[in-house]
Amino acid sequence: MRRLCFTLLCGLLAVPAAVAASRATGDGVLELKDAAGTIVLTGTRGTVWGQMEGGKLIVTDPLAGDGAVFVSGYEVIRQIGDTVTSYSGKDLRFRVTGGKYKLLFRGTVTGLPATGIDLTAVGVGTAQLTGDAFVNSGDYALDNGKWNPLTVLPRTVRFGVQPVPTGP
Repeated sequence: MRRLCFTLLCGLLAVPAAVAASRATGDGVLELKDAAGTIVLTGTRGTVWGQMEGGKLIVTDPLAGDGAVFVSGYEVIRQIGDTVTSYSGKDLRFRVTGGKYKLLFRGTVTGLPATGIDLTAVGVGTAQLTGDAFVNSGDYALDNGKWNPLTVLPRTVRFGVQPVPTGP
């Protein structure tokens, strides 16, 4: 029941944000629904919010102060370096507001995959999606498009208008 309420709440928040993001210059939307496997989400700007039923979330915040990262519901927290923190447990909830970020969702040391990942990312970024071979890997959607299944073969997707590299 809690998961259903949380999913409905995310839906109520995601729809207006997704509509606004589709009108904002350069912003796109990535959504994951009940994903299981290994997910690497890298954003150059934007907002991410969601939850994970179980597994490990490794957060990299390369520029302190350009945004904020909030994680709750973890059982174990480990500071890996100045910019990297690892959270693990069941029923993790997370939110990234603004700035650059990298989120790595993966299984626990017991070999179980990260499961039940529901998230919405609005802004500009890239995601590498690798579904788990032994469970239903869930689905993803880009820019309010159709839902696509995650596969065991890694797939890289981009959302939002990617910055053009400059320099020599």
